[in-house]
Amino acid sequence: MPTLQYDRSDSQVLKGIGILLIVLHNFFHTFPEFPPECEFEYIPDNVERFVDTLGRGNLRTIVLSLFSFLGHYGVSVFVFVSGYGLAKRYGQSPDAGWRILLHRATQLWKWIVPMALLLLLDRYSGHTHITYQYLENQKIWTDLLAMLTFTANFLVDRFVIAGPWWYFGMAFQLYVIYVLFLRRAGDRAVWIASAVAWALLLVLQGLGCNDLVFTLRYNFVGWLPVFCIGILAARHPLRLPWGWVALGCVLFVLSLFNPYLWVFSSTLVLFPFTAVLPLFKRGILYKITLVLGGLSAALFITHAFVRQQILIYAKPLPAEWSGLLYLALCLAVAWIYRKVLLALYTRLHW
Repeated sequence: MPTLQYDRSDSQVLKGIGILLIVLHNFFHTFPEFPPECEFEYIPDNVERFVDTLGRGNLRTIVLSLFSFLGHYGVSVFVFVSGYGLAKRYGQSPDAGWRILLHRATQLWKWIVPMALLLLLDRYSGHTHITYQYLENQKIWTDLLAMLTFTANFLVDRFVIAGPWWYFGMAFQLYVIYVLFLRRAGDRAVWIASAVAWALLLVLQGLGCNDLVFTLRYNFVGWLPVFCIGILAARHPLRLPWGWVALGCVLFVLSLFNPYLWVFSSTLVLFPFTAVLPLFKRGILYKITLVLGGLSAALFITHAFVRQQILIYAKPLPAEWSGLLYLALCLAVAWIYRKVLLALYTRLHW
């Protein structure tokens, strides 16, 4: 019987699964042959393409399409683990709210700032290699300022710096909501917060306000329910009967094809993750995902820039082979980035 109670290793394994899905999703969804996702809004054309691929595609196309269409649900894992970890660490802690926020911001800055400095050096070197082409010299300063102040998600007209970096602003918003409202709130208030977020998204979905749905999903509101589930799971360890897990998995599958159930999909996806987690508790899968979990922060920071280079220089390769090359380089770059930063911060006693 699966349990919603996790130790540090379990959390690392979950993050390892989540980051693998995110990294592969962010690569394969750039290929026109694979159906793109419904991450920030429900797009019927994308769903239709996904269904068509499942019905008529070969095994290769189906597998890579699953990463393209579904891989973004790895974000739900990180949001859940974040809520779970905050509640475990600070639920009964006397730490002041501002100290918690400063600590969380510092942890993010440790990973973001070095890459930001590399991007600035690259942009002003005269031979741009890794910086996105739309980032002119003036724009890179405004974008970096927005990113480092965690306000970039209010610029909903485009992704700032690199697509995957949208997560950091949204995550910090959730930290603020936790400190201000959810940390000392009772279970009922936490459930009400989730219900309000769901209700707002459902109403906007019903009214066809796709731009507003996108905005809320790009910010904390769209992720508040799964974050709250993480908080509640930390407070009340729960053993789920396999029947409930199976029902949740069925509902998640249905949510992929219905615009109203889709609102709940980022929470329902926890059921499939709960179902497969026992497979990752031992053996080679455990070791691999544990390592990936340890690299997850560095992978989040660096993989978009590796992707850019692979898409430029590996065009002649089939998608699956360029994807393997991309994954290998992502792991190598993330490992080096993490190794260098940890050595630096150890020397600085930071």
